[in-house]
Amino acid sequence: MMTHPEAAVDRALAAAQAINARRRVYGEMQAQKLVYYAQAWSMVWDGRPLFANRIEAWQMGPVVPSLRHAFPVIRQAPPAGVFTSTEEATLGAVTDYYGAMCGHDLAELTHREEPWREVWGDRPRGAQCSEPISLDTMRRFYTRMALRGEGPRRPLMPTVTAPDEEVERIAADTSRRWATTLAILGS
Repeated sequence: MMTHPEAAVDRALAAAQAINARRRVYGEMQAQKLVYYAQAWSMVWDGRPLFANRIEAWQMGPVVPSLRHAFPVIRQAPPAGVFTSTEEATLGAVTDYYGAMCGHDLAELTHREEPWREVWGDRPRGAQCSEPISLDTMRRFYTRMALRGEGPRRPLMPTVTAPDEEVERIAADTSRRWATTLAILGS
């Protein structure tokens, strides 16, 4: 049985690599939090997860367990063609917004936010937790932030240009389709 080549790609790891390629990541904690925020804002802007990997509420904030101890691999170049241009734009916007913060500051930030707090609850310092942070909770919380004008700005989507002949064909088809309606409105 053949598998699709992308099926073998760990998209959370590829996201960490893409973030590192854009702005050098200094430590696993920073990488974990930047990947978490990329997932959160993908849910807000695109309505779908950037990757399927589980995110858990650990003591130091959100963690993608599959990225634990992957820091040396994060320094490698991301595989080509894993993300769409929209996903690349999301990774870029998140990196530009959060990337200057160190891992500790990012952990503190996530501790003040609902998605981690909701799962962590009132566990004491030093407690352990491996419960998942729900994508729906992330989407709701960060959407509210976006509506208040907080957080990174949604990236502009790349413009797709069509050859002149294609534009002319579309315009001609549209004119023909609306000709009767326009004639009625013009009379």
